[in-house]
Amino acid sequence: MNRVNLMQTPYVTIFIDAFNGIVVAKWTGFLTLEEVRAGCGFMTHLFKDLEIKMHMSEHRDLGILSLEVQNYLVRGWFPEIENIGVRKVGAVVANDVFAEATVRRVNSEASNRNLTIRMFTTTEDCVQWLLTP
Repeated sequence: MNRVNLMQTPYVTIFIDAFNGIVVAKWTGFLTLEEVRAGCGFMTHLFKDLEIKMHMSEHRDLGILSLEVQNYLVRGWFPEIENIGVRKVGAVVANDVFAEATVRRVNSEASNRNLTIRMFTTTEDCVQWLLTP
């Protein structure tokens, strides 16, 4: 993986896998709505500016997502990135079963026509799926 780091905070690290053309976010802890909006907003600009159509969201160190964060992702961010051409989002699930459950809920509620969201237990499986046409 040819990694280009772009954003580093206590709650998210965002980089581009330049070899595969994937925007990757590694989320950490219990996220506030403001933190999620900041990270997602940053990625939205990357998708637009670099015309990247795939995203991997790593949740291994993620805490439970609040209802307000879940609603923002389902009703705000997923439709927004779908509208700018993102077609695949792969999520590497959290180690915490309760955190994983909130991510599963968000992904199951995201009913976007052209955006496919899938969950994985390994980064390798996620990347492989993202790269499959």
